[in-house]
Amino acid sequence: MWIALAVSLLAAVPSAQSEFGVTEIAEYRLADDVFVRFERASRLIAAATRKDERFARDPLFTKDTLLSGDVLPMAIALEARLRNEPALAGAFFAADLTSHEYTKFVLALVAARFAHGFVKSGVLRSVPPGVHADNVKFVDGHLPDIEAVMKTLGVE
Repeated sequence: MWIALAVSLLAAVPSAQSEFGVTEIAEYRLADDVFVRFERASRLIAAATRKDERFARDPLFTKDTLLSGDVLPMAIALEARLRNEPALAGAFFAADLTSHEYTKFVLALVAARFAHGFVKSGVLRSVPPGVHADNVKFVDGHLPDIEAVMKTLGVE
């Protein structure tokens, strides 16, 4: 009986995470320590999704997932999928990262990566509103590592 109770409590914990706040992603800052854990989780996620044919039919990261334009519903949907997918639980545990933090990091990273590319190419003169300049500087300083991890995830 105690084991059943413990298992049910553990199963409830991930879903107890709060949904995203209106400014939570916009105010999020990319950081080195989280990037290390993000890289580890991403590599483990990529390995897990390659083994499971469901992800070939319905990948985690698509243009709709990452570029829908409405970040709040996109973040909520992505985080829920990451949190509720048993095949990915080990990746988050091993990387000491929650699905909530992973979602914030990947969405901030994708936005900053696009802004970085537009500024570097001259399409934009400065970082656009909605993307923090610190995050674009982070991308600039970590570009080869970011490109490698995104390629591993199938986001190029």
